[in-house]
Amino acid sequence: MSINKRNHHGVTVRRTLPSAGGEPMIWLTGGALVLCILMIIGLVSLVVYNGSRAFWPQPISRVELLDGSTFLGIRVDHEQGTEESTARSLYQVGNRDIGQESFRWVDDSEVESTSEPDDVVMLERQSWGAWFGVPERIMLREEEGAEVVLADGAEEAMAAFDEYHEQAIEKYESAEHLREKTLGEINRRIERQRVRVRGAEYAFEQKDKGSKPFPIAAWLGVVGMLGVCVGMYLMLSKRASAYEIGVPAGLRVGRFGVLLIGVSLLIAALIGSPWRGVSMDADRLGGIRADAANQERMLLVDYERVLEEIHSIEAEDAKYRFVVIEQTGGRFAPVSQTQSDEPMRMSQVVRMVPANRLGFGDKLGVYFSRWWEYLSTGPREANTEGGVYPVIVGTVLLTLMLTIFVTPLGVIAALYLREYAKQGLVTSLIRIAVNNLAGVPSIVYGVFGLGFFCYTLGQYVDTGVSKESSIEPSQWWMVYASTTAAGILGYATGVLAKPNPGKAPVAFHRWMKRCSLLVWGGVVVLVAVLIFRTPYFEGFFAVRAMDGSPTFGARGLLWASLTLALLTLPVVIVATEEAIAAVPNSMREGSYGCGASKWQTMRRVVIPGAMPGILTGAILAMARGAGEVAPLMLVGAVKLNEDLPISSSAPYLHADRSFMHLGFHIYDLGFQSPDSQAARPLVWTTILLFLSLILALNMIAIVVRARIRARMIESAI
Repeated sequence: MSINKRNHHGVTVRRTLPSAGGEPMIWLTGGALVLCILMIIGLVSLVVYNGSRAFWPQPISRVELLDGSTFLGIRVDHEQGTEESTARSLYQVGNRDIGQESFRWVDDSEVESTSEPDDVVMLERQSWGAWFGVPERIMLREEEGAEVVLADGAEEAMAAFDEYHEQAIEKYESAEHLREKTLGEINRRIERQRVRVRGAEYAFEQKDKGSKPFPIAAWLGVVGMLGVCVGMYLMLSKRASAYEIGVPAGLRVGRFGVLLIGVSLLIAALIGSPWRGVSMDADRLGGIRADAANQERMLLVDYERVLEEIHSIEAEDAKYRFVVIEQTGGRFAPVSQTQSDEPMRMSQVVRMVPANRLGFGDKLGVYFSRWWEYLSTGPREANTEGGVYPVIVGTVLLTLMLTIFVTPLGVIAALYLREYAKQGLVTSLIRIAVNNLAGVPSIVYGVFGLGFFCYTLGQYVDTGVSKESSIEPSQWWMVYASTTAAGILGYATGVLAKPNPGKAPVAFHRWMKRCSLLVWGGVVVLVAVLIFRTPYFEGFFAVRAMDGSPTFGARGLLWASLTLALLTLPVVIVATEEAIAAVPNSMREGSYGCGASKWQTMRRVVIPGAMPGILTGAILAMARGAGEVAPLMLVGAVKLNEDLPISSSAPYLHADRSFMHLGFHIYDLGFQSPDSQAARPLVWTTILLFLSLILALNMIAIVVRARIRARMIESAI
């Protein structure tokens, strides 16, 4: 677009408007990009600022009020005054176990003076949060009740604190290790013996109920199908000239039939188990009970021995006491609410922070010490204190498992849609459905995972098929033999549906293709009947389920991973399809020209060429799945569970256990915490950790993708 304009010489010139060159759109798009970048930078900066400063030690103030009272605390917030209200400050005052509130608002007009004395400290404790006070003494309490003062006065107590605290923490951690690890392992072994006895009793109760003999007729019926395969081979060989099928096709059918019959016989032998031996009888049950009782007695002896050792360590630990006086009422930190007249044990202190006398280097040491505790220990005090190590482990395992599940499934589906499926109405509808699944709310996937994986599939794994749902053994074996025959027939019709190379398909081939699809559909239905109506499967964990402790019939890591895999499946399918479509057709044609088959071309040319795009889909799925919270609230994530899904004992990965997740942990801290003010700094810190963890996982995947791409470029050169 242009307009005419005369210059000062009177000559008409043509002037092009800026809109014709696209300059407004350039500024608009560039401005939008800058705005997006600024928003991202602002968000990340806010998270980094609030999350990184949460552990920095702040000065402790002694506040004297006009009414004569005094308290110690850390100023964490301040509100400016308005016409309706005066300015006020929020202080963290701790000392919850003696009835004080953790945080306290104080009007500035009520404050007489504030100071930051050097003798005040903040104690971070194992329970009941922080304690603010002045150290008075460290003492040793003898067995006769006598007290020996080991350090007297604030200066001496603070100087001697590290030495005695280190000894006390060693005793405390030793007792906790014995209680959690050793006693826990003994309890698990005792439970295994009890489950063993319960399983034997259940087998004894069921030995005369619903006998399921292994039918020899089933062997004969399945073996008889071998004759069908031989006959089909002869028929195809004889009719080769009529349908242009050829002897090789008959040989393929015969080989497949023999293979399928062999597999069927092997499965039948495993199901029938004629070598199973003597069933459970009264003598065998009595022997198992006696052996389990003996094992349990030995384990109980070990249990009592370890318990005595724990009590001995705790008695030694209880001798060392730390007296720290608070300023409001002059009381010391008690050992517990029910023992308010007893000063706290030294081991109850996690860390003493004399913030007002710390230099920059000392503050830096406290800062990194808090970070290490946060990353390497479990949570305390309803998740408002302590660390997030179990949360990190649960998040990483969930992300890795969902990636392992979703990537192969999504790649296989995309390969079939792009390379094998006939492009038509059905394929288009499937792609539309996949794209629509990406927009389904995540909570819907959570409900599906809870109903299908946890309560249906999990219950099947635990208890098998109920007697009301199972069919008679004779009927089941008839279905089993029919399934084998249908599999051979489906393969045979599939072979008949393919003309010889270079020949055009005729009506006979099209009808055989339809029959093949119909027969294979029937095979799928028959296999479902064999699995979900079988009288030969009573579950892997039926005894535990009978005692009210389902293994896989409840929420757990495995079902959460599968639920998120379904949620992120559309992302992988779409990304993989685009990557496969980007592989040049000339590479496929070159492979075909060298004599490669369809699958060889896919395996050697298409998949390696699309691998960077496939990894991109996996990265997107990882990032999407790791940040989900709503489905996890239904299928596995819990508020607190320090039994990690991974351990050093078999089976090492405990996929049936519930787990903690950083996303759910953030929700719990922000909206379910009993002390929201105390949890607020940890919310920012956990968000920072969550973003860092997702970034680290994505960067690892990006580096792998870059190396694969570089290797492909080098091979091409």
